[in-house]
Amino acid sequence: MILVTAATDMIPKSKETFRLVYYLRQFMSISSPKLILLKIMFVLFATIFTVAHAEEFGVARRVPVEQTHKQPSQQILPYVVRIIAFDSSGQSFGTGSYIGTYGEYGVILTNWHVVSLTSGLVHVHFPSGFSSFGARISGDEKWDLALIVISKPPQSVPMLTIAQTPAKKDEPLWIVGWGSGSYRIAGGHCVRYMAREKPTDGSDPLFEIIEVSVSARKGDSGGPILNQKGELAGVLFGSDMIRHTAGSYSGRVNQFLVKTQNEMAGLPERPESYFALIEKDGPLHKLRDSRNAVPQTVEEQRTDFSGTSVPSFGIRSSSRRYAPPIEL
Repeated sequence: MILVTAATDMIPKSKETFRLVYYLRQFMSISSPKLILLKIMFVLFATIFTVAHAEEFGVARRVPVEQTHKQPSQQILPYVVRIIAFDSSGQSFGTGSYIGTYGEYGVILTNWHVVSLTSGLVHVHFPSGFSSFGARISGDEKWDLALIVISKPPQSVPMLTIAQTPAKKDEPLWIVGWGSGSYRIAGGHCVRYMAREKPTDGSDPLFEIIEVSVSARKGDSGGPILNQKGELAGVLFGSDMIRHTAGSYSGRVNQFLVKTQNEMAGLPERPESYFALIEKDGPLHKLRDSRNAVPQTVEEQRTDFSGTSVPSFGIRSSSRRYAPPIEL
């Protein structure tokens, strides 16, 4: 019975296992040596089985392998913001990434087409509930990139870092966006790199558009494309609305940020005074009124990269189709 007790003590304790141990000990009370040997083997088998299936017995919870390394898809990322840009005809919805600070300013990276038509301030909303007016200070229309400055968040917010190494083909990637109000992270893989156009001087094309095997939604424009390290591998600017999303890759983003240094250096010391000057010439909207803003239900036709007209809902689609790769 000492051996029986020792073997059964190896089994993890719970209501179910206590009941199992009780019956096993009763079963082992038979004194026949042959039966005892058989029952010892049975107890060892039961012990191994119980430990291996501890989760089913309510003893322990096994964490799946894929959850041991948290991927961006399992988190609400605090640096991915919702952007609402107002103009004379309505509002445009987009997504942006909080990438740094400059004095009393916070810096948001997004798409040019999200903020290109605004004549006043944009509204920026963080997942934490913090909101701020924002002003467009720099843009690159060709590569669809723009910088917005906001009032620096009162609490520390993690900032998204830019990947220094381009994503490789078939590497897992995630796109993040607020759509027209709903937050989503969707995963895919790096499909390929494309060139925006074929140079007329005969030089090699610049393959600086990254394509990801996942579809974006209207309002995801300007959102980050993330690699496995949680770094920015690109800024998405369009989708075929079926299975692929395209954006400017991280190397192009870095080049754009280098060019914005002069604009940052010329900012006034206080964001409030800067915003007050801009708002005089633009439409006036309160931050609290834009928090729950949704697209208007008026259907409008808009032209995409390839020159074909596609239907979209709301005032300017903030996610758009992109041109197919050039034929070389």
